[in-house]
Amino acid sequence: MRNQLDNCIKIASRASVLAKIQAKLVGERISEKYPNYKIEYHWIKTTGDLDQRLDISSGSTVGVFTSDISQRIISSEFDMAIHSWKDYPIADNGKSKIYGTLERADLRDVLLLKNNLKTLKSKERIQIMTSSPRRRYSLEQNLIELVPIKFNKINFLDLRGNIDTRLKKFIYDQNTDGIVIAKAALDRVIHTDMQEAQSLKEIIFRCLKESHWIVLPLSSFPTAPGQGAIGIEVANNNKKTIELVKNINNKPIYDNVTEEKLIMSNYGGGCSQKIGVSVWNKNEKMIHSLFGITESNEKLKAFSIVRSTSEQTINTKVKKNDVFPKNKEEQNIFERSDVNKNQMLNKLKSTLIYITRKNVLENRPIFDASCILWTSGLKSWRAANNLGYWIHGTSDSMGETEIKSIQTFIGENFPITKLTFKNDDIPKVKTIDVYELNNPKFPDDMANRKEFFWMSTLAFKTALEQYPDIIDKQHACGMGNTFKKLKKIITNEEKLDCYLSYESWFNNLQD
Repeated sequence: MRNQLDNCIKIASRASVLAKIQAKLVGERISEKYPNYKIEYHWIKTTGDLDQRLDISSGSTVGVFTSDISQRIISSEFDMAIHSWKDYPIADNGKSKIYGTLERADLRDVLLLKNNLKTLKSKERIQIMTSSPRRRYSLEQNLIELVPIKFNKINFLDLRGNIDTRLKKFIYDQNTDGIVIAKAALDRVIHTDMQEAQSLKEIIFRCLKESHWIVLPLSSFPTAPGQGAIGIEVANNNKKTIELVKNINNKPIYDNVTEEKLIMSNYGGGCSQKIGVSVWNKNEKMIHSLFGITESNEKLKAFSIVRSTSEQTINTKVKKNDVFPKNKEEQNIFERSDVNKNQMLNKLKSTLIYITRKNVLENRPIFDASCILWTSGLKSWRAANNLGYWIHGTSDSMGETEIKSIQTFIGENFPITKLTFKNDDIPKVKTIDVYELNNPKFPDDMANRKEFFWMSTLAFKTALEQYPDIIDKQHACGMGNTFKKLKKIITNEEKLDCYLSYESWFNNLQD
């Protein structure tokens, strides 16, 4: 047995480029915290790496990328193992476990579709490479609403190998239309300076250039438990290393992945399940997305805030009849009139077009192929899809700050243009007003309402001018920019809360 009191940390990991990047991220974090420690890396080919015939979608192959390394941690040959946490078995082996993690990369999947699909209006079958039952089921159920090409069936092709192998297969297989890859893998390779990753980085950029990429939204495409997270495994009897790992652990991320694993364990766990589950934090809320179908054919679908991660909780007992807006008619307080800016929009090139509402495309602008189209939510995505636009992704009603998540793909200086209404107050972002809001109208008993949900900061400010006393009542809004702005106006934190949508807020009220 090695002397565990020396100042050398032996880190074991798979030998792939991505695995090495992740192992070195952990090693660098240890060196920052413990500069006197020496880090040694050991690269290991696992059963899953060596036997390409294994069906990794089968429940019998759980741990094929981790178990070989785990045994060498348990035997004290190495101090810790670094895994893609989604590959680590949910079931506890009783001798070692994941004791820590770092900051999580993007949880989402990316779908790459070859550009020639964009020239077609329909195709009998779309052929997509993925061996994951979860990804297959989610695409079967949801893809038709997210792309403007009509198809009758998705034909899935089995896919094995590391990222470079899979992407090369996608590029050179003329019968393949698409491939699904974890965005975290692409982001980590693009961000690394590791020389060994340069050829893979070139392959990734080629795929992004030659494909229409889509970042699949977590609200309807939750991923495998632990996706995007690094798992740091240590033997249970290695107390010194456990303490070291706990000192670099990102506890909120660790808790989120633990929650994901716990939820999945209720359905049997494992990569053979057609179930995705993602848990993440936004505005001090823990958000939970679940989608899939169990082995007993029970359909699962949930997208909700499960709890607050702060001490502050707002628990009002307001009735639905005492709120604003209490129905769809009351939501439309302004008269909307279109402003045709197609002449300006059609000239935009190499620009991210942020589509705030489904009505901003009513004049059917023609965007240059170099533009990236991004929507504020799924409703505006579906509406754009129905008009024939190829969308790259959505902020999923989480706000404009979510656009930063794709800067890896588009570059730091890629300009953003927001299609919105006249006089929308958006600092640091270019806006083009494609509609106007006029003649606001509120219910006669507006001053007597007890709680309010605001679709925009403008709506709140307009109401506040007419009914200044409402500032002291309860207010709510979405998760994004409106919440950020209202926090500056409604300084009493107990008077403002955020929700995933108007519907989720309204359903939370008393009947």
